[in-house]
Amino acid sequence: MTDRTTDRSRCYPRPGLHRPRILRHQPQGLDQALAAVWDGSIFTVTKFDRFARNMTEACPILTDLSARGVRFGLGGSVYDWNDPFGRLFLQTLAMVAESEDTLIRLRTREGMAVAKRKGKLRGKQPKLAESAQRSIRSRYAEGGLSMADLAEEYRVGRSTIHRVIHGEPATDG
Repeated sequence: MTDRTTDRSRCYPRPGLHRPRILRHQPQGLDQALAAVWDGSIFTVTKFDRFARNMTEACPILTDLSARGVRFGLGGSVYDWNDPFGRLFLQTLAMVAESEDTLIRLRTREGMAVAKRKGKLRGKQPKLAESAQRSIRSRYAEGGLSMADLAEEYRVGRSTIHRVIHGEPATDG
Protein backbone atom coordinates (compact mmCIF):
# COMPACT_ATOMS: atom_id res chain seq x y z
CA MET A 1 0.00 0.00 0.00
CA THR A 2 1.65 3.17 -1.11
CA ASP A 3 0.70 6.77 -1.61
CA ARG A 4 2.68 9.93 -2.24
CA THR A 5 3.94 10.06 1.35
CA THR A 6 5.09 6.44 1.54
CA ASP A 7 8.78 5.76 1.05
CA ARG A 8 8.79 2.85 -1.42
CA SER A 9 12.10 1.62 0.00
CA ARG A 10 10.18 0.78 3.18
CA CYS A 11 7.57 -1.40 1.41
CA TYR A 12 8.15 -5.13 1.79
CA PRO A 13 5.84 -7.14 -0.46
CA ARG A 14 5.19 -10.76 0.45
CA PRO A 15 5.60 -12.94 -2.64
CA GLY A 16 3.12 -15.80 -3.00
CA LEU A 17 0.66 -17.23 -0.54
CA HIS A 18 2.24 -20.62 -0.04
CA ARG A 19 3.99 -21.44 3.18
CA PRO A 20 4.15 -24.37 5.60
CA ARG A 21 1.14 -25.08 7.80
CA ILE A 22 3.30 -24.71 10.92
CA LEU A 23 5.07 -21.38 10.91
CA ARG A 24 8.71 -22.25 11.62
CA HIS A 25 9.93 -18.79 10.63
CA GLN A 26 8.44 -15.56 9.39
CA PRO A 27 7.45 -15.56 5.70
CA GLN A 28 9.82 -13.83 3.30
CA GLY A 29 9.38 -10.06 3.41
CA LEU A 30 7.66 -10.08 6.79
CA ASP A 31 11.01 -10.45 8.59
CA GLN A 32 12.34 -7.35 6.87
CA ALA A 33 9.18 -5.36 7.47
CA LEU A 34 9.06 -6.24 11.18
CA ALA A 35 12.73 -5.34 11.57
CA ALA A 36 12.22 -1.97 9.85
CA VAL A 37 9.67 -0.55 12.32
CA TRP A 38 10.53 1.62 15.32
CA ASP A 39 8.80 3.05 18.35
CA GLY A 40 5.93 5.31 17.29
CA SER A 41 5.68 3.90 13.76
CA ILE A 42 2.70 2.17 12.18
CA PHE A 43 3.10 -1.29 10.70
CA THR A 44 0.59 -1.28 7.81
CA VAL A 45 -0.75 -4.20 5.79
CA THR A 46 -3.31 -4.10 3.00
CA LYS A 47 -4.98 -7.42 3.82
CA PHE A 48 -4.95 -9.19 7.16
CA ASP A 49 -4.77 -12.68 5.65
CA ARG A 50 -1.53 -11.70 3.92
CA PHE A 51 -0.12 -10.79 7.33
CA ALA A 52 -1.24 -13.86 9.30
CA ARG A 53 -3.44 -16.85 8.57
CA ASN A 54 -4.55 -17.63 12.11
CA MET A 55 -4.44 -16.61 15.78
CA THR A 56 -1.27 -18.60 16.38
CA GLU A 57 0.60 -16.48 13.85
CA ALA A 58 -1.04 -13.10 14.54
CA CYS A 59 -0.97 -12.82 18.34
CA PRO A 60 2.80 -13.13 18.92
CA ILE A 61 3.60 -10.69 16.12
CA LEU A 62 1.04 -8.14 17.31
CA THR A 63 2.21 -8.52 20.92
CA ASP A 64 5.82 -7.96 19.83
CA LEU A 65 4.88 -4.90 17.78
CA SER A 66 2.91 -3.46 20.69
CA ALA A 67 5.79 -4.06 23.12
CA ARG A 68 8.06 -2.13 20.75
CA GLY A 69 5.61 0.81 20.63
CA VAL A 70 4.44 0.08 17.08
CA ARG A 71 0.78 0.40 16.11
CA PHE A 72 -0.88 -1.85 13.54
CA GLY A 73 -2.46 -0.36 10.41
CA LEU A 74 -4.92 -2.23 8.25
CA GLY A 75 -5.96 -0.46 5.09
CA GLY A 76 -6.64 3.13 6.14
CA SER A 77 -7.28 2.41 9.83
CA VAL A 78 -4.84 2.11 12.73
CA TYR A 79 -5.43 -0.28 15.63
CA ASP A 80 -3.76 -0.47 19.01
CA TRP A 81 -3.19 -4.03 20.29
CA ASN A 82 -3.38 -2.72 23.88
CA ASP A 83 -6.84 -1.21 23.33
CA PRO A 84 -9.63 -3.73 24.13
CA PHE A 85 -11.58 -2.89 20.97
CA GLY A 86 -8.46 -3.01 18.81
CA ARG A 87 -7.46 -6.37 20.26
CA LEU A 88 -10.98 -7.79 19.80
CA PHE A 89 -11.16 -6.56 16.22
CA LEU A 90 -7.74 -7.93 15.26
CA GLN A 91 -8.43 -11.27 16.95
CA THR A 92 -11.71 -11.48 15.05
CA LEU A 93 -9.91 -10.80 11.79
CA ALA A 94 -7.39 -13.54 12.65
CA MET A 95 -10.24 -15.98 13.32
CA VAL A 96 -11.89 -15.09 10.00
CA ALA A 97 -8.56 -15.51 8.18
CA GLU A 98 -8.09 -18.91 9.82
CA SER A 99 -11.62 -19.94 8.87
CA GLU A 100 -11.09 -18.88 5.25
CA ASP A 101 -7.80 -20.77 5.12
CA THR A 102 -9.49 -23.89 6.49
CA LEU A 103 -12.32 -23.63 3.95
CA ILE A 104 -9.83 -23.26 1.09
CA ARG A 105 -7.98 -26.39 2.20
CA LEU A 106 -11.28 -28.27 2.62
CA ARG A 107 -12.51 -27.30 -0.86
CA THR A 108 -9.17 -28.25 -2.36
CA ARG A 109 -9.29 -31.70 -0.76
CA GLU A 110 -12.91 -32.17 -1.90
CA GLY A 111 -11.99 -31.16 -5.45
CA MET A 112 -9.06 -33.55 -5.46
CA ALA A 113 -11.29 -36.38 -4.20
CA VAL A 114 -13.80 -35.72 -7.00
CA ALA A 115 -11.01 -35.62 -9.60
CA LYS A 116 -9.58 -38.87 -8.23
CA ARG A 117 -12.98 -40.59 -8.43
CA LYS A 118 -13.30 -39.43 -12.05
CA GLY A 119 -9.79 -40.70 -12.81
CA LYS A 120 -8.45 -37.22 -13.52
CA LEU A 121 -6.06 -37.08 -10.55
CA ARG A 122 -3.41 -39.66 -11.16
CA GLY A 123 -0.45 -38.28 -9.30
CA LYS A 124 3.09 -38.37 -10.60
CA GLN A 125 3.29 -40.51 -13.71
CA PRO A 126 6.02 -43.17 -14.01
CA LYS A 127 9.02 -42.22 -16.13
CA LEU A 128 8.91 -45.59 -17.87
CA ALA A 129 5.95 -47.47 -19.33
CA GLU A 130 5.15 -50.88 -17.81
CA SER A 131 6.43 -52.64 -20.94
CA ALA A 132 9.78 -50.83 -20.64
CA GLN A 133 9.96 -51.78 -16.96
CA ARG A 134 9.37 -55.47 -17.79
CA SER A 135 12.09 -55.28 -20.46
CA ILE A 136 14.54 -53.68 -18.03
CA ARG A 137 13.88 -56.37 -15.39
CA SER A 138 14.35 -59.23 -17.83
CA ARG A 139 17.45 -57.73 -19.49
CA TYR A 140 19.07 -57.02 -16.13
CA ALA A 141 18.26 -60.55 -14.90
CA GLU A 142 19.90 -62.06 -18.02
CA GLY A 143 23.12 -60.25 -17.11
CA GLY A 144 25.54 -58.41 -19.31
CA LEU A 145 24.01 -54.97 -18.76
CA SER A 146 24.63 -52.80 -15.75
CA MET A 147 22.14 -50.39 -14.24
CA ALA A 148 24.20 -47.52 -15.65
CA ASP A 149 23.99 -49.02 -19.16
CA LEU A 150 20.22 -49.42 -18.89
CA ALA A 151 19.85 -45.91 -17.48
CA GLU A 152 21.79 -44.46 -20.41
CA GLU A 153 19.80 -46.49 -22.94
CA TYR A 154 16.41 -45.45 -21.50
CA ARG A 155 17.59 -41.90 -20.74
CA VAL A 156 16.70 -41.99 -17.06
CA GLY A 157 18.71 -41.87 -13.86
CA ARG A 158 20.27 -44.93 -12.27
CA SER A 159 17.95 -44.48 -9.30
CA THR A 160 14.95 -44.98 -11.62
CA ILE A 161 16.47 -48.21 -12.96
CA HIS A 162 17.21 -49.31 -9.38
CA ARG A 163 13.57 -48.74 -8.38
CA VAL A 164 12.35 -50.70 -11.42
CA ILE A 165 14.65 -53.66 -10.73
CA HIS A 166 14.41 -53.81 -6.94
CA GLY A 167 11.01 -52.21 -6.38
CA GLU A 168 12.34 -49.84 -3.71
CA PRO A 169 13.83 -46.35 -3.62
CA ALA A 170 17.52 -46.07 -4.35
CA THR A 171 19.77 -44.34 -1.88
CA ASP A 172 22.38 -43.18 -4.37
CA GLY A 173 22.30 -41.25 -7.61
